[in-house]
Amino acid sequence: MIRPFSCLISAPKLRVSVAQQRCFSSKITTRASDPLRILFCGSDAFSCESLRALHHEHERNAQLIESLDVMVLPPRRTGRGFKDISEVPCKSVAEHLGLRIHQRETFRGWKTPEGTNLIVVVSFGLFVPPRILNSAKYGGLNVHPSLLPHLRGPAPIHHAMMRGDKYTGVSLQTLDPKVFDHGTVLTQTPSPGLAIPDSATLQNLTEALAKVGAEMLVQGLRDGLHAPPYTDAGWMAEQLKDEKLVHAPKVGKGESQISWPDWTPSHFERFVNIFSTVWTQARNNKGKFKRVLFLDVESVPEHEVTGRDEEVVFRVESGDEGKDIQRAVRIDDERDAVYVQTAHGGWVRVKSVKVDGKTTQTARIGMREFLKKMK
Repeated sequence: MIRPFSCLISAPKLRVSVAQQRCFSSKITTRASDPLRILFCGSDAFSCESLRALHHEHERNAQLIESLDVMVLPPRRTGRGFKDISEVPCKSVAEHLGLRIHQRETFRGWKTPEGTNLIVVVSFGLFVPPRILNSAKYGGLNVHPSLLPHLRGPAPIHHAMMRGDKYTGVSLQTLDPKVFDHGTVLTQTPSPGLAIPDSATLQNLTEALAKVGAEMLVQGLRDGLHAPPYTDAGWMAEQLKDEKLVHAPKVGKGESQISWPDWTPSHFERFVNIFSTVWTQARNNKGKFKRVLFLDVESVPEHEVTGRDEEVVFRVESGDEGKDIQRAVRIDDERDAVYVQTAHGGWVRVKSVKVDGKTTQTARIGMREFLKKMK
């Protein structure tokens, strides 16, 4: 008996579960297929889970997956001065599994390994051209961590959390020969999706969805969903038919900037869970603005806010412009913390900060140069 991966996924601070035994559509239409010779294209930790699952299936069921090659992008230069060279995680996983690796930055002038009949793409970042798709008998499949067509794009998990979505999910789709994330949805996490706990971090939500996606991919191959004719099994498209679709582009440092006019305590906690830190500009006692990272932030009820009253002028940057916003703060010498008032009268406690040009400090010490007495 073949047992699917568990739909009950545990990770630090996160527990995802659904009532169904499977984390995707229960409609099974098994179709005949040639043994699969797969070219897997992946990059990050999310894609590594699917690669491990395919390799496990290849070892236990060679009649389904006859061979497995891996394509990854070349290493990137990272760090200060771009002096460090960083390989994509998928490469080290493929090496550990003993798989043949093709490391390229483009498909141009390259042919797939002989006999390849299916392309599987998971969080790859490089568009697969029609020439490559057409060379594989079964075209291509993609595992996408959203309820398509909601949050098409390269950063759906980030955007689901930033938006405060209560549910998310995974979709298995065909690869479209012209546009990213516009293929036929072959199976999808059932309605309403997987709940996103308030305490979820980007890392543990990604780990949970990666496991769901890996199961969905392998079970989809077992059920022959890669073989035509393709049936659209997505339910989210119907729910969104009268709404404007939301795209999920890459995220940068700007997304973790504190929006003082809008952010409530829950925004602070959620964005710290996504980016680990949030940042702002603050005006010091010399009238200059300096960048400040908030490293440890938590919401607190107003009755717990204690200490002496001060003020800080923060700046929200937007393009070449900036908007200055004054916020009440309280300095808690006993707890070595700073309380900052948020939008709509809420409060957060900041325990540690990093000011540009300085090492990490307690918030009480690090924020001293920005304080001024309340009038």
